[in-house]
Amino acid sequence: MTDALTVVDRTQVKPLLSTGWVRGLDNDDYHTGPGLSHSGLKRLMKSPWHYFAVAHEHDRHESAPSPQMFAGTLCHCAVLEPNQFDRRYRVGPEVNKNSNAWKEFKAANPGAEIISAKQREIAFAQASALRAHPIVAELLSCGEPELSLYWRDPATDVLCKCRPDWVHRCGTLEHPAAILMDVKTTGDASAEGFSKAVANFGYHTQADWYCTGYEQAFPGVRCEGMVFAVVENEFPYAAAAYMLDEETLTIARERNRRGLNRYAECEAKALWPCYPSELQVISLPRYELMRERAA
Repeated sequence: MTDALTVVDRTQVKPLLSTGWVRGLDNDDYHTGPGLSHSGLKRLMKSPWHYFAVAHEHDRHESAPSPQMFAGTLCHCAVLEPNQFDRRYRVGPEVNKNSNAWKEFKAANPGAEIISAKQREIAFAQASALRAHPIVAELLSCGEPELSLYWRDPATDVLCKCRPDWVHRCGTLEHPAAILMDVKTTGDASAEGFSKAVANFGYHTQADWYCTGYEQAFPGVRCEGMVFAVVENEFPYAAAAYMLDEETLTIARERNRRGLNRYAECEAKALWPCYPSELQVISLPRYELMRERAA
């Protein structure tokens, strides 16, 4: 079942149970609102209980973002919404955080994240490196950031969602299309280095999930693919742009399908199992066994 396209504003998102898109949705409302996200699907593929515990336990304790994750958030804002950066973040004084000067600064900037001058400098250096890349510059020349997309999986009727970093509209009036872009910060932006990151962090399943979601939320609009705009964490902040090949996307599509089917089964049975309960016999990882055998 696929519902009619629904366009809603941020005040209507909480009861949203149909497909469509939302512009200007608060980040917290998106994450706590209805729908299975790609990050939720990744947790479910570890075990259904890992998904359920985060999504449904009201007394759960949210962990603070790691320094790397927060640095990535700063980069995202500097690249995609630079005019919002100094509204969301304030450069704090270089004083002890127990001092009166620090407390006064926090009180004078309620609701703003306080960062260091160095953090701001790095975020805008990364943004400059990405904007200097011709592919990234072309994509950023037209489009908008962080549309929240909702759709129902045709095979299971599961409500799904995603939130692309950037949507670049292309094509023609007769044949509209879009290219999605996702900003990634990394220690190694080379093709070999980022290929490893794709495997380690499931970026291939993210690309399939987001492209599928866009086409479902915008019926009749073809998604040409997802471009990963990648920039390194350290000077000289080298940048690159990548798309995934068809073989990788096919693997991702099959993996996402298995995840959705598993989610639907768990939801239907109201059972969210974790690891097997019986005693298991395990061995060293294959690579360690091979190393030991070769010694």
